Amino acid sequence: MIQASRLKKSSLILIALLGGLCLACQAEPSKARLQQVLAASWQSYCRQFIQPDGRLSLPEEKGGTISEAQAYALLRAVWAGDEPTFARVYTWTYQNLSRFQTHGDSLLSWRWGQRADGSWGVTDANSAADADLDYALALVLADQKGWRAPAGLPRYREEAGRVQISLVEKEVVSLDGGMIFLTPGNWHDPQPPHLVNPSYWSPGAYRFFGALSNRKESRGGAPSEPALPIPGNIQGRHNLWLRLHRSSYVLLGQLSRGLGTQVGVGLFPDWCRVDALGRVEPAPEKDSRFGWEAVRIPFRVALDALWFGEPEARRLLRERFLTFFKGQWEKRGRLLAVYNYDGTPAVNYESPVLYAGVLAGALAGEDRDFAREMAKKILSFYHEDGGRAYFEAPDHYYANNWAWLGLALYAGQVTPGPTTWTHK
Repeated sequence: MIQASRLKKSSLILIALLGGLCLACQAEPSKARLQQVLAASWQSYCRQFIQPDGRLSLPEEKGGTISEAQAYALLRAVWAGDEPTFARVYTWTYQNLSRFQTHGDSLLSWRWGQRADGSWGVTDANSAADADLDYALALVLADQKGWRAPAGLPRYREEAGRVQISLVEKEVVSLDGGMIFLTPGNWHDPQPPHLVNPSYWSPGAYRFFGALSNRKESRGGAPSEPALPIPGNIQGRHNLWLRLHRSSYVLLGQLSRGLGTQVGVGLFPDWCRVDALGRVEPAPEKDSRFGWEAVRIPFRVALDALWFGEPEARRLLRERFLTFFKGQWEKRGRLLAVYNYDGTPAVNYESPVLYAGVLAGALAGEDRDFAREMAKKILSFYHEDGGRAYFEAPDHYYANNWAWLGLALYAGQVTPGPTTWTHK
C-alpha cells in the first residue's frame, strides 16, 4: 500500500511537471490575437456601459456612475485610439462631475446617480483622488496625441493643468520631515495619522507630469496653465512631482516589508495610515488585504519602469512582489483573487484583475516568460457570445477594465505618447 501510494504520488508530480512544461512551451499570444481581443472587448464595453451622452452606466450604481469609471473610460479610449469616444466621455464628465461651478476647484465629484427625490445628478460631491489623477493623465495623453476638445469646452491640456492644481491644493498632504503624498480625496484627515489608499498613488503619472513640466520650464517662458501651489515651499512644478514620486517609493517600500507589527511578504494593503513620522500602520476598520484596491499598485508602478526605466520601480516589484507570486504559481499553478497581507489566501477563486496586476509586475521586473503566462490566464477569462466580447462576465465593470488594461500593457498599447523624456 505504501509503495502504491508513493507510485501514485510520483505519477501526480510527474503529471504536474509535464503540465507545467506544456504551459511553458505554449506560444506567446500573437500580436494579431491580442489586437483582436482588445479591439472587440473595447467596442463591446462601449456598447455595454457607455451611454450616447458619454456617461458610464454601472449596474452596481443602479445606472449611475462614479468618477473612477469615467477616468478609466478616458484612459482606455486614449490607448484604444478612439478619439470620438474620448471626446464624448470628456464632455459628459466635465459638464456633470467637475466641481468648478459648485466648489471652485477642478476635482471631480465622485458619485452621480438618482437622488432620493427621483432626480438625477451628483449624489456625493467629495472627490476620489485616484480618479482625479487618472482624469488628468488621460487629458494630457489625449493632448499628446493632438486630439482637440469639443467646441465650447476647455482644451485637454488646460483642463489637465487645472485638475493638477486642485489635486495638489485639496488632496496632497505634507509631513514635517518633507514627505508628501496623495490622500484619498478632499475629505482627508487634517492631521496625521493620515488614512491613505496606496493604490491611488501613481509614480508613473507623477514622473510623466514632472517630465512635461521640466521640459516646459527648461524652455523658459510662461506656462500655458497657472503654476501649481507647492507644499513646503518647493519651487517649480517639476520638483513637486519629483517629490511625490520619491515619497511614493519610500512608503511603498515600507508597505512591502511590514505594516505596523505585521511582517510583509512583498504585498501591499488596500488601506493603511501614515503617521507624523512617515511610518505605516493598519487603518482601523479598513481592509489591509492585498485585494481589489491594492491589485492596481503594480500597474501604476510598472508605468514608471516601462516608460522611464525607473530602477526603483523594477526593484520594488522584482525583489519581493514577483518572488511571492512566482512562488504561488509554482506551488498551485494558479493565483487567487485576494490574499491576506501575510500572503495567505483570502479566497479560493481566481480573477483576471489579479492576473493583470501580476502581469504588470512581471513586465516591470523584465520577466517576459512569467508575463506571458499571466497574459494567457487573462485570455482564459475572455468570451465572445451574442455579439458581446468580455472578460469574466459582461456586466463586471471592474474586471473588464483591468483585464483590458493588463493585456493592453502586454501588447505595448499603454504608452505615454509620441515623445519620451529623461527625468532626473
